[in-house]
Amino acid sequence: MKINLLCAVTLTFLFTTIWPNKSYANNEQFNNNNNVSAYILSESFSNILPIKQLIEDEWLQAPATDSSIGFTQNETGIKAYWGNFSFNVAHRIDYFVFTNPDTAQAFYLERTDQPLTTQDSYQLSLKLHHQRSNGFRIGYQWQFDGFSTEINIGYWDVSASRESQITGEIFGDENNNITGTAELNEFYSDKNFLKHTNSNKWETDGYGVTLDLSANWTINSELDITLDIKDLYSKFNMKNLGYSQGNVDTDGTFINSLGGKSYLPLYRGVFGAKDFDFTLPEQVNLVAHYLAENLSSEDFSLGYLARYKRQGDVNFYYAGVELEFENSALTLMLDLEHLSPEIQYSNSWCAITFAIDDIDIEKAMQFSLGLSGYYTF
Repeated sequence: MKINLLCAVTLTFLFTTIWPNKSYANNEQFNNNNNVSAYILSESFSNILPIKQLIEDEWLQAPATDSSIGFTQNETGIKAYWGNFSFNVAHRIDYFVFTNPDTAQAFYLERTDQPLTTQDSYQLSLKLHHQRSNGFRIGYQWQFDGFSTEINIGYWDVSASRESQITGEIFGDENNNITGTAELNEFYSDKNFLKHTNSNKWETDGYGVTLDLSANWTINSELDITLDIKDLYSKFNMKNLGYSQGNVDTDGTFINSLGGKSYLPLYRGVFGAKDFDFTLPEQVNLVAHYLAENLSSEDFSLGYLARYKRQGDVNFYYAGVELEFENSALTLMLDLEHLSPEIQYSNSWCAITFAIDDIDIEKAMQFSLGLSGYYTF
């Protein structure tokens, strides 16, 4: 009997739940004018398999040999500035999956009906984290001579949360039998690996607190630096969330109708409800902007950009240029490691961002898209 890998469910679940998007809205946080903006921010990255294949659950190619992470972070909201105060209402969805090459390879072979015989054994390591919440942020900005900073404190009402971890070792044979053991440890507001549903035995709501920090430093007429850290501090608490912990093994065997030996996976463990606390990895954006005065004119100014970003425990490095006109700006950047170009356009009332690492969507491992609109009063 063929045994489906439990990790397959998780890797598919991550990418079929939401199409990954993100953009960077034109940052108005250091603008003295009172204004209101509506935005959609989303960003996704995978070094496991192209995003489209993961979304459609079609493993057309083997995963990367250094597979380790996939994430999508998404937020929509409305933000208003009134003097030095800011008010933000938002909905956010965060997904992370952390794995290793063995787990990704085992999933690929099982998903494409190939025997797990490319190596002697596969060491499973998989962690999935998901949270969905609605909330608001209250912020205040300070402005000094050449320096500005803003702090935002957020409160979130969590409507769904899940953290699932699998570790273990599995083996395959030429007959597509899979044997081995795996340990599961899960917290969830609804269905988990074993498809448990809530029969009003555990809570589905929780709350969280976050702290964001932004700063801008104008060093001189040519150089300025901007720092933005989202989720610099985060603490989420779920009361009496669904909980399960146990082991899956293939101790049970039987002789099938063809006379061969097959394996029936057995689960031994506990189910119940338990308090669950979690944090989110911080998002760091550090941008240095240098104005090339010798290449600028009365009609436009040219600037060079260097950017460091850290998201989902992955480091990204960018270089780019910015053309700034009287009422608009165009920015072109390149992710130096993943060779993903990014284009940003902004004016006094809107901003658009688009990024993709391969013009062929079938091969894209990185995809960003976002919109925002502004009204100043």
